[in-house]
Amino acid sequence: MDVHTVFRRPDLLESTVMRQEGSKFIRSRVFDKILEAESETRAKKDKQQVDITPANYNFALEEKVDCDGRPCFRLKISPKRRDKFSLDGQVWLDAEDYSIVRMHGSPAKRPSFWTLKTEIDRRYRKVDGIWLPDRMDSSSNIMIAGPSVLSIVYTYESVQTEQ
Repeated sequence: MDVHTVFRRPDLLESTVMRQEGSKFIRSRVFDKILEAESETRAKKDKQQVDITPANYNFALEEKVDCDGRPCFRLKISPKRRDKFSLDGQVWLDAEDYSIVRMHGSPAKRPSFWTLKTEIDRRYRKVDGIWLPDRMDSSSNIMIAGPSVLSIVYTYESVQTEQ
């Protein structure tokens, strides 16, 4: 699946599917659900409920590590609410600005009846001073269809606006 995503400051991401291939069953039951979930969590009310904050998660510091040449803190996270948007796993925070550099884990609640187990690894990078998604890898075990892997790689191009 090729998805074109446009970022507009301060926090608007618009995604359009450009090309897709593979099993239509898996695309409709899994990949489309992931894109729908990303859209749903963009709404301000929903975003506040899924943000990685003390209101939504319990945290435990595991260790200080290196993240592509930058010092980071790795923390274990466990959600206070079990829903399809919450993640059981770990986050890596940049030691300089405390932004999320990486998230890894499993949804606290199965995202779909068809999905038996899912593991998500989401990475971020700093673009023009703002941390944006860099890539997302998800592996799932789908009932009847078996193992499935989704990888999304984000690319950004600078758009200059006239003033």
